Parts: sequence; C-alpha cells; structure tokens
Amino acid sequence: MAEVKPTSRLVSGQFINIQRLHVAKLLSDEAGGTASYDTPVDLGKVLRSIDIKPSNSSADLYADGQSIDTATNTASYELTFDTAALPLEYVAYLLGHKCENGVMVANKDDVAPYFAVMFQSDKRNGSRRYTKFFKVMFQEPSVKGSTKEANISYQTPTLTAKAIYRLSDGNSYTYADTESSGFEAETATNWYTSV
Repeated sequence: MAEVKPTSRLVSGQFINIQRLHVAKLLSDEAGGTASYDTPVDLGKVLRSIDIKPSNSSADLYADGQSIDTATNTASYELTFDTAALPLEYVAYLLGHKCENGVMVANKDDVAPYFAVMFQSDKRNGSRRYTKFFKVMFQEPSVKGSTKEANISYQTPTLTAKAIYRLSDGNSYTYADTESSGFEAETATNWYTSV
C-alpha cells in the first residue's frame, strides 16, 4: 500500500470518555493463515480508564565518532484496565479459570487464552476513536481492600494484560476515527460485532 501524505492543519477533538469494553476469544492464529475469533462479549459498563504503554527499545549505530543511524522496535504493549467491578464469570473467562455455581477455582494448570480487546474513546465534539487490539493475554489481578470508614471509598479492581503481534499477519492493533478522511459509518456499526 502506497504511503498517503496527510493534508496540513488537520484537527482532532479532545477525548473526554472511554467506554464499551468488549473481548473476543482468539481461536486460531497460525503463521501464513487467517486468525479466527469467537463471538465478542460485551463486558458492560465496567471501564473506568485504560493505560497503554508500548515496550520500546532503540539502538544507535556509531561510525567515525557519530551516530549514523538509529533503529527502534516495539515488542509488545502493556495494557492496564481500571474497572468499576468485574463479575466472577468474566474474571474466570479472561484468565482461563473454571467458574461453576458461583464458585471460581484457579488451578495451577489453567492457561489464560488470548483475546481481541475492543473499546472506544469519545470526544467532546461528538466524534469517536475506536481501538482494537488483536492478541491480548490478561494477567492475574492484584486484589486490595480496605474497611468501611466515615467517608465511602470505592474499591475498584485493576486488570493488566499484554498485547503482542498476531502470527497470521503481524498486526497488533488498529484505530478507526470518525474524524478521519474517508471514515465509513459501517466501520462503527460493525466494530463490536466481529474481529
């Protein structure tokens, strides 16, 4: 695909909200093949904030006393989801544990599956940016609680995860923005229905 030079003086609305966290279990991802996913699951009104940190590395090549080239690489992305509350069934699903009759059991042989993760960021001007990570593995959350005091303090769980590149095509994530040139409404309509 040829590089397209953007026009000058583009503008973008300011982000004021994040919402609509969905996950879809990755069923297959083989090099040279096509990745396949289960039907997405809407986790409901749980997302309070998200932090996306790329794991970057860089190197400089020196010759004749100066840097003559530099290279950078992003190996993965560390994702942190601050949530309002997560039902036990979702915790078990994301971490590969068993949950039956309201009881979740974490076994030493449990393996956390990979998921696609989808959400949207809303802008003050009514526009939206959609985000989709293709291959994410969630990690066991740390749990912290405190006693009830005179002033109520909510105790909200935080989920951490790592996003890596798919074997099938090398992709890690995609963005779609309603303010971008050529954006089609169908993209927003279908964002959470499939990966």
